[in-house]
Amino acid sequence: MRWAPSAAPVVLLMVAASLAPAWSHPGVWPDAYRTPTADARIIPAPKVLRWLDAPFEFGRLTRIVVGPEATAQDLYAARELNDELAAWGAAPLEVVRAPKEDSSAAGLLHNAVLVGEPAANPAVARALAQGGLWVTAREPGPEGYVLEVAPDRIVAAGTDRRGTFYAVQTLRQLIHREGGRLLARGAMIRDWPDHPIRAVHVVLDSYSDVFHVALIDRVLGRYKFNMLIAEAQYVRWDSARAIWHPQGATKAQAAAVVAAAREHLMEPVPLIQTLGHAEWLFYNDQNLDLLEMPADVAPARYAYDPLNPRVYDVVLPILDEAVVLFGARALHIGHDEVRNVVPFPWSEEGRRLGFGELFVRDTVRLYEHLRRRGVRTMMWGDVLLTNDYDPALQGLPRDIVMVDWQYHPAARYPSLGRFRAWGYEVLAATWYRHDNIAALSHEARKAGAGGMVRTTWTGYFGNRSALQAQYHQIASYLAAAEHFWNAGAPAPALDEIEAARRFRLDWQAARPAPETIPGQPLDLRGAVNVSHVDDGAGWLGKGAAYDLRNLPGGLRRLGGVQFLILDPEEHRGRSVILLRGTRRPLQELPEGATVGFGGRAGELCFLHALPYPATRYGERVATYRVRFGDGGAIEIPVRYRIDIGSWLDDPVSMDHEVVWTGRTRSGIPARLTMLCWVNSDPQRPIVAIDLRAANGQTAPAVFAITALDRPRASGQP
Repeated sequence: MRWAPSAAPVVLLMVAASLAPAWSHPGVWPDAYRTPTADARIIPAPKVLRWLDAPFEFGRLTRIVVGPEATAQDLYAARELNDELAAWGAAPLEVVRAPKEDSSAAGLLHNAVLVGEPAANPAVARALAQGGLWVTAREPGPEGYVLEVAPDRIVAAGTDRRGTFYAVQTLRQLIHREGGRLLARGAMIRDWPDHPIRAVHVVLDSYSDVFHVALIDRVLGRYKFNMLIAEAQYVRWDSARAIWHPQGATKAQAAAVVAAAREHLMEPVPLIQTLGHAEWLFYNDQNLDLLEMPADVAPARYAYDPLNPRVYDVVLPILDEAVVLFGARALHIGHDEVRNVVPFPWSEEGRRLGFGELFVRDTVRLYEHLRRRGVRTMMWGDVLLTNDYDPALQGLPRDIVMVDWQYHPAARYPSLGRFRAWGYEVLAATWYRHDNIAALSHEARKAGAGGMVRTTWTGYFGNRSALQAQYHQIASYLAAAEHFWNAGAPAPALDEIEAARRFRLDWQAARPAPETIPGQPLDLRGAVNVSHVDDGAGWLGKGAAYDLRNLPGGLRRLGGVQFLILDPEEHRGRSVILLRGTRRPLQELPEGATVGFGGRAGELCFLHALPYPATRYGERVATYRVRFGDGGAIEIPVRYRIDIGSWLDDPVSMDHEVVWTGRTRSGIPARLTMLCWVNSDPQRPIVAIDLRAANGQTAPAVFAITALDRPRASGQP
């Protein structure tokens, strides 16, 4: 790439510099970066919460007190608490067993975290009695808990084992540092879930033993999900070696996910797609004789022929393996979108019998096989709701659990009531939209649904990139956690930006201590060429209703970094460096700009956004080139939805860090992204930063740049 600027940018920059008003550089800021204040809300929000004046302080002598006969499962809650303390850099607490006699438990009530159900832990029972507290099967009910955080002790008491586990998950969210002290915020909480089943659906692949195990440990268990529905048809089953996919999970990898789910008190449920979505059955050109539509005429290998008895010779052993591997009490057989890809039925005999009859025959065959093994059948319910509905479908057993997926936001979801009227237990399944999650959960509770499912569609082998291109799906688990536990509100309780920030913090392996880093702003006055306030000729030329005037000029602390945003009224109508793109409003802008510096930096932070989206995820839209005093240079790639997003984009990758949110006058949400580049040689003087567009349809708008003396320990994902 040639870095000599064209004549037009040089002339523009010279003119801009000559017109720039006098400006007093603020010098070095002692707190150019301060660790942002953590989001203090509890997710999901407790039903009853009263804050207390004084916190509990964890010390070297603090102990975790469990029941005298605590099992390995009972100890999961204590392990979770010690994991949280370790994340804050503290040593694990000693775990001790309470004596069986209530009178002997009195000595354990001070400087302790008392964990367990009152019937199983005398120390918990005594502490509850002293505080006039109680947990029973009726109040707060199954999976309910009481959490008291007082200066002298903490009581985490559950109605049952899950309730205790969830009490500790809430306690983890109250832990924080003040100076050198590790504290839990004082509180009195009584809580219980609205939905008995709070499930997340995932798709297993060869990365699941890394990604899904971490997801369960860092997010799903923390936010009180109690079921994992794991799509598992591509697992390398022993009975079907000929169709093994190279990216399919091994049984050992799948077993690691199952073990992680059980250790976080999530019931693991395998899902094997059957009838439709059966592409997996024909992988590697196998089992082509089982196709409903012959391979030589089929546009896709999609559905099997339920009239071919060999189908079940292949499928049923796989179901058996899945039941054993998962220790399953229920198995999801799929059965959705059967007619979406190929004509079904295709065979002459199938057409004579009709779709409904074939669908019921196949379902009942799988259902009966599972029932004989004591396993309940779950399935998607969409076929029963479509125009394919046939009286023959009345023949489906009513103890099948129907999973009603509805991915659109709506005020009402009448399908839930239809399933209930037909006699089915129903689970309501959402996707990633927060408005859909909130509204469907609200309606599901009113309809008497058995619970909720948050589906995840990242592709069959997409887990390695799920935190990048599919981050909007993954981060919205927090919205699902909130509304699956608390179904009362039909409107979203937190927005996409809030969920993305919180997920990003939870995904970090540690919770670093707060830090303050000196730094300074870079002077953009000589390079700015556009105003972010549009009164006819600024921003994108669409007028005051569609600009960024709600971003005020001056000092703004965003994502913990102090930025100096120019006020266009003070700088002759210019506040932003906007580069050239092929979109019409960008065509006459300069291809590049140069910002001088003359200092050192351990980290450079850019506040920027794209005025228009790029065409694809990961597309390079610009390069920021850091030039050093010794003549060397380093290029920083700026990639769409990784390092930068459109000013109207939701965050869609772990690295796409949105730090400012606002709205236009017309009410449209607006966002700015922060990209921070770590300098591997912070003592090397920097003379300038060249900003260059990549000749695509869009290019960055740079609002501010701040140089930090050293990299942020807490700013790295």
